[in-house]
Amino acid sequence: MRIKKCYWVWGLFPSRETKFLNKIKAEVQSKLISPFFDIHITLAGPYLNIDKTFLKKLKAYGENNSKIILDVNGYDFKQKMFKSFYISIKNSRSLKKLRKNIYELKKFDFNNNYSPHISLSYGNHEKKEKDLLISKLPELNKQIKMSKIALVEVNEDLNLWKILEIYALN
Repeated sequence: MRIKKCYWVWGLFPSRETKFLNKIKAEVQSKLISPFFDIHITLAGPYLNIDKTFLKKLKAYGENNSKIILDVNGYDFKQKMFKSFYISIKNSRSLKKLRKNIYELKKFDFNNNYSPHISLSYGNHEKKEKDLLISKLPELNKQIKMSKIALVEVNEDLNLWKILEIYALN
């Protein structure tokens, strides 16, 4: 059963990458109507509750760990609400290590068949629309830098994805 009200840890990108990804997201969402959300890669969660201790640990993690490079596989989609249309990311050694480190800060369902991706649209859209859209989108860089981690409050019933805290990676 999907938890609809919870907290997640997201990865965010430097301004240059964010601008590029937001341009693609806007193009995708002009064809595939979607609720609004900030561009991100989901790293950890769901958490039913958080506390100040976790926030301090997450901040310290950011201060003591480096930015990571994400390897891009390309555009992809599924017939699922929250994986409707996205950029597929390789589940690299550095990404696995980062997730394991966050898990050590506060446990979450680590073995949940993690499939890293950067969502471009949420919703139930036709496969035919998505196939056509892929052919019209710009070529992606082979790598994207992830420079921040964020704590996010999610309420899917309200289509709310609210960033509460952002911590820079060094």
